[in-house]
Amino acid sequence: MRILCRSIFVSCFVFFFLGNELVYARGDYIDVHIHIDPKAAKQQKMSRRKRKRGQKISQYDTYRDIAANIVSFMNNMDVEKAIVIPPPQVPPFPGRGGTYEQCLLLIENAPERFYLGGGGGILSPLIYKYEAAEVTPLVQLQFRKKAEKLIKAGIVVFGEMSALHLSMHEGHVFSEVAPDHPLFLLLADISAKYDIPINLHMEPVPEDMPTPDSMLNASSNNPDTLKANIEALENLLAHNREAKIVWQHIGWDNLGYMTIELLTDLLNKHPNLYVALRVEYRRLKMDRSGPMENRIVDTNWKVRPEWINFVTKFSDRIVIGSDDFMGMIRQQSRPKDSFVETWSILDQFTEEIAQKIGRDNAVLIYNLD
Repeated sequence: MRILCRSIFVSCFVFFFLGNELVYARGDYIDVHIHIDPKAAKQQKMSRRKRKRGQKISQYDTYRDIAANIVSFMNNMDVEKAIVIPPPQVPPFPGRGGTYEQCLLLIENAPERFYLGGGGGILSPLIYKYEAAEVTPLVQLQFRKKAEKLIKAGIVVFGEMSALHLSMHEGHVFSEVAPDHPLFLLLADISAKYDIPINLHMEPVPEDMPTPDSMLNASSNNPDTLKANIEALENLLAHNREAKIVWQHIGWDNLGYMTIELLTDLLNKHPNLYVALRVEYRRLKMDRSGPMENRIVDTNWKVRPEWINFVTKFSDRIVIGSDDFMGMIRQQSRPKDSFVETWSILDQFTEEIAQKIGRDNAVLIYNLD
C-alpha cells in the first residue's frame, strides 16, 4: 500500500521548471546507478514536435526535457543527485539504454544534478572481445588508453561493467566472462591508481550449475549451464585492495544465490567490496513460476528483519543504486522498474542508517562533492 500511495503521489506531484532552472530536490540522497531509457529521446522529440510544429528539434532541447523528467522523479523521492551510467554492452548485441554520449548530453543539461559514469559501452566490449589468452600488451595498452580517456572526461565510476548478465527476454543480451579476466584485473589496477570505483553487475554462481528453468523460459539467449564465478570475484577483489568494487542490484536475485550468508562472508573477507541495494517492482521469477528469491522486501513491501540486520551491520559498506531506466515524457506516471520501490525502503531504517546508505557512503566511496 505504501508503494502504491507513493507511486500515485509521484504521478500527481511532478515538478519540471521554475523559471529557467530545474527544481531542486527537498532531500539530499544520491543514487549511484541509473540509466537513460532507450525510448526517451524518440518520445521526447515527438512530444516537442507536436507542441512546436515546424521548428527544428535540437539534441540540447531533447535532453533538457529528459533531464527535467528524471529530476522530477528524483525530487519526489528526495534524491538530490544521481550517477547516470551506460549499461554493459557486448557485441554484437546493441546496448539497452543510454550510451556514454547520451549520458554526456544529459549531464550538460543538469550538471548540478548528475554525475557521469562510463565504461559499459567502451570498456566492456573489449573484455568480451578477447579470451584471457588473447590479452597481449598491445590489447592492455588499448584498454588503458580508453579507460584514461574516460577519466579525463570526468567519470566518477567505471561501469556498468558486467561479469554475468542474464537475458530477461528474447531481445535482451546474455553475457558471461570471468571476473578475474586479465582486463578486469587491469581495470582494478586503473581503478586503484585513480581512486575510481567499479560498478559491477554479476549474478552469483557458487559452482557450475544448470540454468534455472525460469531463465530458460524467459529467453533462449540464456545457455543451458552457467559457470561458477564467486572464486573469480574473490580473485578480482584480492588482486588490488585499493580498487573499490561496488556489487550492484543486491536484493534482486534471478538464480537464488544472492543470499545474506554469501554477502556477509564476502564483505567480511574483502574490505574493498561494497554493495548497492535495489528493489525491483517485479515480485516473481521471470517466468512467473514462483516468488523471486532473496528479495529485500516481503509481499507487503516491508523490509525483512534479516535484511534490516544485514544493512545495520554493514551500514558503512552499502549504497543505493536503483538501476532504473528513466527519462520518458512528463505524462509517464512513474519510472518503470525500480526507482520508487528502491528509494521507498529508506523510510523503514533509522534516520542515521538512511543517511549513511542514502548519501554519506556514496560521497566517500565515489569521491563526490
